[in-house]
Amino acid sequence: MFGFPIPAPATSNAGCRGISVRHGDQVSYSIREAVLVEGVLEGMNLQAPCTVRAVKVSLPKLDIWEYVAADMVQAPPSIPDGAYEVSFDGRKMHFQKTAHGWVAGRG
Repeated sequence: MFGFPIPAPATSNAGCRGISVRHGDQVSYSIREAVLVEGVLEGMNLQAPCTVRAVKVSLPKLDIWEYVAADMVQAPPSIPDGAYEVSFDGRKMHFQKTAHGWVAGRG
């Protein structure tokens, strides 16, 4: 759609790295997986849909998870360079669009 290659989200835990975490008497293993998440870009007096590839770390036995990293994989090409806030899955993150692409964590 926008000319960006979009990787497929992780569909299995094969090859995912994990660590064990002790919580009280329970031991839980973390699962890291790359997922694609629909989001909304806001900034520079505009709002637009986007797709973010995020690394999701979950502790299945404890039913908790968090995103530890994110990259912009799809956004309208006409968006001007500048600072943006991206909302996805209840999270907010800052991105900067430059002439060379998107950079996470700058706002």
